[in-house]
Parts: sequence; C-alpha cells; structure tokens
Amino acid sequence: MLERTEVFELRDKYQGRKKSGYDIDEKTGAIIVYPLDAVCHEGIYYSMEDGGAIYFGNYVSHIRQFIGGKPIQVPGTGVIVYRKNSNDGQLEILLQLRRDFTQYGLPGGGIEIGETYQECAVNELQQETAYIADKDDLELVNVYAGPKHITRYPNGDIVFHTVVVFKVEADKCKKAPHSFDKSETSKIEWVTIDQIKSLLQDCKVFPNNIPILEDIVANASL
Repeated sequence: MLERTEVFELRDKYQGRKKSGYDIDEKTGAIIVYPLDAVCHEGIYYSMEDGGAIYFGNYVSHIRQFIGGKPIQVPGTGVIVYRKNSNDGQLEILLQLRRDFTQYGLPGGGIEIGETYQECAVNELQQETAYIADKDDLELVNVYAGPKHITRYPNGDIVFHTVVVFKVEADKCKKAPHSFDKSETSKIEWVTIDQIKSLLQDCKVFPNNIPILEDIVANASL
C-alpha cells in the first residue's frame, strides 16, 4: 500500500498534466489516472485530494438503487480450475454448487469498478472456492455473451452477462487458510467430463454457464 506522503508526492508531480488518460510513474510503477484524479497502485486507488484509498462500493448494488430489477449489462469472469486425477488421469474441473440457484457452475462473478478482469477472476475464485491463483498464471479461454447468457435471479433482477473465461492449472493454485464464502457457495467439487455431461443432462448447471461447460465437454481437454 502507498503511504499518504507517497500519494501526495505523486500528486505534486503529476496533478493537472492531463484531463484524461494516464501516466505511469517509473519509480513506483503507480498509474496516474487523470479522469479520477487518483493514483492506482497494486490494484488500489488513492485519492490525490486526501491521499486515502478510494472505495467504490459494489457496482451492481449501486446501479440497482436507481433502476431496480430492470435488465443491465454486467461484465464478469469465470475461472476453469483443472487437474488430472492422480489415479486414472481423467481431466477434472472445479465447480461450485451455488446457493442462489442450487445448481453447479464455474467460480466467477461480476467485475467491480477499478478491477482488471484478471483481478476479478482471482478475487472471485478465492471468495467462492478458497483457492488462490496468481493472475499471471491465468490463460484466456473465450468471451461469452448474448441470448444464452441472460439470467433472471431469484429476486427478479435481470442481468445480461459478458463472461471473460480464464483457465488455470490446480497445481499453480494454493488453498487459502480460510473456507469459501458459504453465503454464495454450498460446496465445491472436482468433476469429470462425464459428470459434467450428466449435470447438463439433468439441468443441474447454472444456465449462464451451460454454453461454457458444453464447450469444455466438446473439447474434452484444456
């Protein structure tokens, strides 16, 4: 984290140079974000005015205060954590059993203001499975959107999803000392391709994730 004095030093050096765009400070690696009058360092935004960290709050919850349950477009991520079973060599994928739909899906979620997609993927993975990945180990798989990725949540909210899907090997992840967020995840399971086929056939997959898991089944490899 940056100390306030460091933020103020950067403010004195860069403030007022541009109305938009950014600069990168060579000494600290911090990004000067001119539209926000802020400094971004290691994923944290700092106000040039008071030097403190900026908290943007939950983006979707903020929007819902104004429009209720009407449709909104929400960009987000999904993470395919995969491994080969040590006994039979079968490919296995880590899925979460969601509490809201009581269906299986990939860990992931909506991007918050100020996050990169990689940061979103890492944060959601840790929250929902207690697995920790390095964002540099994430590999882009595909981007999903359109009529197959529209969700009506149990409270009536409608979301048009844009899902940026990454993959990461389980061996490159580590288990967090804490448990996953039990308000979102009932349990996590390693499942084979054949088990994913059964979940799809039995309508036990979160609808937004169906095309993604269908692609995994079709490829049968990562």
